Amino acid sequence: MELDVLRLAVDYYHYLLNAELHINEWVQDRLSLAEPLFRFVSIYLEPGNLFNVLIPLLGICGQDLLTHLVYALSLVSAVSSFEKWIYPEWRPLWRLRELYANVHGIRPRVALQSHDLSCETSGGMPCAHTMTWTALLMVVSVHLPLKDRSANWGPLVHLLIGCCTLCMWLSRLYLATEYLHQCLLSTYIAVSLLASFQRHLDQLYAQRRGWAVLLVLLFGCMAISVYFIKLQLGIDPHWSVRQSFKWCPEPTYMRHESSPIFLLARDLGNLMGVALSLPLVQLRTFESKYSHRFLGIGILELLNYILRLCTPKQHGRFLFLAYEFTRNALHSLILLRALPKLLNKIS
Repeated sequence: MELDVLRLAVDYYHYLLNAELHINEWVQDRLSLAEPLFRFVSIYLEPGNLFNVLIPLLGICGQDLLTHLVYALSLVSAVSSFEKWIYPEWRPLWRLRELYANVHGIRPRVALQSHDLSCETSGGMPCAHTMTWTALLMVVSVHLPLKDRSANWGPLVHLLIGCCTLCMWLSRLYLATEYLHQCLLSTYIAVSLLASFQRHLDQLYAQRRGWAVLLVLLFGCMAISVYFIKLQLGIDPHWSVRQSFKWCPEPTYMRHESSPIFLLARDLGNLMGVALSLPLVQLRTFESKYSHRFLGIGILELLNYILRLCTPKQHGRFLFLAYEFTRNALHSLILLRALPKLLNKIS
């Protein structure tokens, strides 16, 4: 009986994936005029650019906003990366081409166009673009200086967040990198995480550094454990990377920065930087002149950009991951602890 229920659930899951391919096709057919916008959204609003560019720019407005953004998005992005590492779900192009390669399978009457941005090497669920973008919009909305938030401006802010999130969904559907259910669930997960984060905001800011560092190290051990557990179960830990190499029309389109292991190293690095900067109760209230913040953050991001250009991609996976972990940890630590102290002394 249990096997029948499981088999029925698996069959329904694959039926759902095949049915949703038509949604991707519809978006590509009907919304092709918006391709420049969709490409802009997926390129410039991807999680890496949010951490390296947009969050520091928004942080010029105030240290409290910067602290909130770095802390919240580090947690949200880490949850996304762990989910992709544990269960890397199908992407539309992979699924469609596997169906056409299967001689005995039922081939759906769907034609999807491949783009250079379609060659993602991580799993499709959850959509990291959607999760981090939704989280950023929600955090920024909390800090908007609105006098009458509930009566007049509240619904307008929620409508604007919904429109921006919808634009991200359509971008991912148009590029055939995600299914609709992956975008929907990613937004739900992001909203749920942010709601829980807001309820425990004071406790999270007041956490002890030692416990937080230990927790991040535990997450790293969990990621390593998942790798060896998959090997013992006969599951390929790099399944999503092999799928991308198998079906991407041009291997040069694929980037190191989209691999599941890199995403884990990046997000664990960000979390480690947050953990080392705790507690943040007093630091979040440090304010300084806008000109000083612009100059300080500008210099930091210029150095961070140079370090990103110097990433050792050709000297082995271990060095590459260790470098990115360290760089992201230092970036978060300086933004949350060193920068506010320095700017406060100057002001």
